[in-house]
Amino acid sequence: MTDNTSYYAGNYGRGIVITCILNEGAPTVTGRTYDELGENAKGIVYASELTENDSVAIANDSSVTFDDCNGIPVVEKPSNGEQLVVGKIVGTPRIVKTPPNSAAADTLSERISGGYYRIANVELMAGITSIQKATVMCDGSNATVPGDGTTLKLNITSEFDSDRFDDGNNTMQLDTVASGGTGLIPFHYVPAGTDGDTYSCLVGVTGLITAVTGA
Repeated sequence: MTDNTSYYAGNYGRGIVITCILNEGAPTVTGRTYDELGENAKGIVYASELTENDSVAIANDSSVTFDDCNGIPVVEKPSNGEQLVVGKIVGTPRIVKTPPNSAAADTLSERISGGYYRIANVELMAGITSIQKATVMCDGSNATVPGDGTTLKLNITSEFDSDRFDDGNNTMQLDTVASGGTGLIPFHYVPAGTDGDTYSCLVGVTGLITAVTGA
């Protein structure tokens, strides 16, 4: 008889599934642990462990940059009252690199730079219909903070620059703004920088995007 058991019964979301870095807090690394068979190995316990089917929020730390994260979003356990819950884990987390000791990975910045984290497939919700790599132009005043959907607008001056494709720049062109942006959720941090500086950022498209002439 065929086993028709479904481990995803009731899960009909069909959202975009994307690999994410898990921010699970500072790990405690033990030199030696034993399993039921008496086998030993280095062990890790995470301060805020995440597992399959857990809901996750966008991590909005300034260390979450596109380049440092290799273009991958970072998610974490939601905190009380925040409005950044973006999806749920739909696969078993997989470790990327084991830290040599606890002190080597006790901050998010250390975990990202050293690759001392786990990754997992996350089904995105929050009305996200498309994921795009974008080029963000700084204005010298406003940083782009992950999860803040009001600080990015489409820069139509750069978007329709006929020379940008010759320069190898075929990404969505965005401007940082103080407010009024719509339709875009950034997954990476971009500093305020100097007016005209550009950075890469992964964005989720949630609806109609506000356009601006730009510099």
